[in-house]
Amino acid sequence: MFFCLRVDLDYVPWDSPDASEFGHGEPAMLLKLLELGRFTGYKFHFFVSNRVLRALPSTAEAVLNDGHDLDWLCKHPEDATARFAEATSLFSSHGHHLLGMAVRGTWPEGATFEGMEHLEFLSAQPGPSAGHLRLFPVEIRSARDAYRSGLTARSWTDTAKSALRAYASRNLSTTLVVRPQVLAKFDPRLGHVKEILDMAQAADMPVRTLRDILADESSKSR
Repeated sequence: MFFCLRVDLDYVPWDSPDASEFGHGEPAMLLKLLELGRFTGYKFHFFVSNRVLRALPSTAEAVLNDGHDLDWLCKHPEDATARFAEATSLFSSHGHHLLGMAVRGTWPEGATFEGMEHLEFLSAQPGPSAGHLRLFPVEIRSARDAYRSGLTARSWTDTAKSALRAYASRNLSTTLVVRPQVLAKFDPRLGHVKEILDMAQAADMPVRTLRDILADESSKSR
């Protein structure tokens, strides 16, 4: 049983629609998330899009240098073959090997892509499986969805904590998705994120990354 904080990185300065809604606070919030990890000892799982790796390569370096895990944010599963080839090249430029990917919603029914055989897991909302990939479901409402539905940060936090208690009582694991760009508007001091992380820990749901979970399972099966 575990809790994973999934951090999606997809900010580029010229993305006008997201910037008009959430602003340009992602670079600062990324630094705050890394600082929170250093202060608390929590390890987060970051997923980064191709456009961020192209435009802001120092983002990947900062995440990896602080000891967090990093994998691919697949924004367009319908075009995954071409995008995965580019992602593999971009990650390789950082000396990093991809193990998994994340999508924003559910994985499209029956979708596959060239190169999928090199991956091990998928982080997505409950739904169709992606071939052989281990599905780690995302079931708690994301900060972005909460903000867009009009919830306050306090309401989102209380709802997330209630969900964690329910999962812990059933001995189930779960993942929560946040975006630094949204947090800059929704939880700029990260007080609510830290409260959720601490709640998970108190509920005996250690804060882990999906890579670490797979590594633990692999070592136990030997």
